[in-house]
Formats: sequence, structure tokens, C-alpha cells
Amino acid sequence: MRYVIMDDVQPGMILGRGIYDFTARTLLSEGKELSQELIRKLKERGYPGVYIDDDWSRDIHVEEIISMELRTNAAMSLRELDMDATMDVSGKIVEQISQAKVLSLDIMDLKSYDDYIYRHSVNVAVLSTIIGMGVGYDTAELKDLCLSAMCHDLGKILIDQRILNKPGKLNAMENEVVRRHPQLSYDMLYDRWNIPARVKAGVLCHHENEDGSGYPNGLPGDKIHPFAKIIHVADVYDALSSKRPYKEACSYSESFEYLMGGCGTLFDQKIVEIFANYVTIYPKGMMVELSDGQQAVVMENNKNDRVRPKVKLLDGQVLDLRDTAKNRNITIVKQSGTHAMVADEIEENEKGRNQKIYHILAVDDMVSSLQQIKGILAGKYKISMVKSGQQALEFLKKKKPDLILMDVAMPDKNGIETVKEIRERFPEHIPVIFVSALHDIQTVLECRNIQAEDYILKPFEPSYLKERIKSVLGEEDV
Repeated sequence: MRYVIMDDVQPGMILGRGIYDFTARTLLSEGKELSQELIRKLKERGYPGVYIDDDWSRDIHVEEIISMELRTNAAMSLRELDMDATMDVSGKIVEQISQAKVLSLDIMDLKSYDDYIYRHSVNVAVLSTIIGMGVGYDTAELKDLCLSAMCHDLGKILIDQRILNKPGKLNAMENEVVRRHPQLSYDMLYDRWNIPARVKAGVLCHHENEDGSGYPNGLPGDKIHPFAKIIHVADVYDALSSKRPYKEACSYSESFEYLMGGCGTLFDQKIVEIFANYVTIYPKGMMVELSDGQQAVVMENNKNDRVRPKVKLLDGQVLDLRDTAKNRNITIVKQSGTHAMVADEIEENEKGRNQKIYHILAVDDMVSSLQQIKGILAGKYKISMVKSGQQALEFLKKKKPDLILMDVAMPDKNGIETVKEIRERFPEHIPVIFVSALHDIQTVLECRNIQAEDYILKPFEPSYLKERIKSVLGEEDV
């Protein structure tokens, strides 16, 4: 059996593995001969490729770590938002993986566009469970981890598909919508008394980064739930290696390189290392191109050397790339059906769809001033507004913005007094730009003495305010 991308599938080829729809119905059975019409329909539904059985690859057996039927039932339970069924399926996934003779994950899932979210969630659940076994979790922990991973993207069901599948970069507001999905997913589970808190924590925090640059709450590594760290790695890996309407699939090797490059900043290094021990870079049945220009299919992987598997050439010759005495100069240079994307390109692609939306708190006793600021900035930033220094202090107990725009002359507690108290009560440094009609030297010096980043005089030009905010936040041009 070998995996063939749809562009290379020809009429007369025989399916080596059946294809199911999201209702668990068999679309095409194993052994079905493909016609031109069937190939056209598969392409229309967005299938990236299929498993083919032929004389060349008949001796290659791709083991299912969980059955295709269970995968499909799991996806269906999510699609129908049947949490009881999802909990039951999560337990069965853990049971099947626990009984597997080999934990190495070789299969390339057959995800179509119309059920991508659900099958992606199942893949993430399988990957997360395998990582959890590597961590040493017991059965109860594995079931909760699997359930958390299954539910991590539920909130995307509530987001307009035109945004999720938009080709190219998302604008600031679209990004803000997409970045809500962890919170939306968490909210969908919040009132379920029979779903453990750690399951919900894994869902809420699965886009938090080790360096605190993630979302929705910007938590650093020691504050991120362990389930979320595992789901984060599995989620990014499967998303990168999947073809979507807005991007080509990255190869498994490139996706893995991205994980390695993000250790310590995006991902927990220990989790990535455990992941590397169980997930193959070149799955069995994959078509690859060798450095000497020959095409080959991967027959078997070597656990101790993932980048040098045993491969079979078109003429039937078998090469063991681990045998450096015979094949030292031969390497795999390309995985069929994937876009050759280097780590920097992947990072740029991810940035374009996950650009941070900065949160600005505007503090001013004049409603007209607040409305003016919101009118200037609301298209690019998330804006919160309060009308006094005391309200600002109360606000900061609940949320920490990325920047505060602070008026100076306010009744009861002026801006300078408020910022002094902020510096005393909240240890993390929150940048402050004073925005005031006062222009005497004494006021400006007092603002500088309490480590204000800038001082802008009213009235101001909208372009000048934007430029100063951009400079303080360290934003790059997009």
C-alpha cells in the first residue's frame, strides 16, 4: 500500500484503504477501482490523496493505531456536539492505542475540507494521547487528555467558515475573531459538570506559548496546564502538515523542524522531545524523492534514525538508507504532495494568520476623548475604556492590557497618581502613554519619573497617535 496525492491518482488504480464521510458511511470501499468521475469527486471534496494498493507496494503494510471506523465515529460525535458520545469515544481511543503493538504513528489521515475541523481534532487527540503515554500518564489522565484534545477546537464551529478558510492573511479583526476560539471552546464546556477541570484547562490554554506570547491570556510556561502544552504541539504539527484552502501542506519533516525551532519559546522542549520518539518523519507508504533524483516509497522506519528509512525504488530495488556504507550519499530531499517550505516561511505563514491583537486601555474622564480614541484605533486594536483612575485600577485586577493611554487631569485621582499606584500594585510593567492637554514642564517631568513611555499633547493628529503607539508596542509593518 502507498499514499498517492490526488494530482497523481489515475483511473484504474485500486484503493488500499476505504474512505468514510463524517456520518461514518463508507464513501468508497477498500479494493474499489477508481474511475475518472470518482477521482473528480474526491478532488472536489478536498481530499489531498488516497492509499493505493498495487504490485509495487503490496508488501508495505500501514498499521492503524486506531481503526478508521473509530476515527470516523469520533469526528461524527464532535460534529453533532454529542459530548457524551465524545467522552465515550475518547475512552475507546485510549484503549485502542494502549493495546497497539507499535506506538509509532505512520498513517497519513485522509482529511477533506468539509470535515477538516473534526478529523483534525481526532488526529490531535491521537497524537496527544501518544505523547501522554510518553509522559507517563495513567489511564484516567490519558482519557482526560484525549477528551481535552478532542474538544480543543470546538469553538471554531461558531466562527464564520469564510474567515477560517480565507485564502491569505487575515486582517486584524478577522484574527481577533479566530483567536477567540479557545475561549469559545472553553465556554461550550464550562457548564458540563461531568467534564473535569483539567480537560477544560487544556482546551482554554492550548494556544498559550512558553514565552507568554500566546493567547487568550498570555500565560508563560509555568502557568500553562500540562495538557495544553501537549495539545499545542500536536495541534500545530497536524495543522502544518495538512492542506487547507489558504495553504499547501508542509512536509512532515518541515513541520517537525518547526516544532524543534520553537522549543522554549512556543513549545515545551520536553514535550517536543517525547513527540519525536513516537512520530515518524516519513510514514510508511509515503512517496519520496531521493537526492539522486529517483522516486521511492517508504517501506520501514528506523526508530534510532528517523531521517533514513528503508525505501523501495520503482524498479523494485530496496535501499536501506541506514546502511551508510552503501547509501551514504543518498538522502530524502522531498515528500510527495507537500509544499517545500522552510521554517522562516512557515513562521511567516503562521504569523499572518495568528497576528496578535494588542489590547489598549484608554483612561479619560471625558467621554468625547474616549470616543475619539476608539474611533481612531478600533480598526486595529482591541479597545477598553474607563472614566477614572479608580476604574482603571479595578479593571487591572481582572485583565492586563498591552498598553494604557492615560489622561492626566482627572477628578478624585489624577493620571499621575493612578500610574504610581499601578506601578506599586502590579509587578509586571504595563507601558503607559500619557495623553493630556497639559503642557507645563513640571507635569511632563513627573510623567517621565514614573517610567511613562511617552507623552502626547491634545489635540493630536490621528496618524501621530498611531505612530507613537506602534513604536511603544514594537509593532512591525505588515
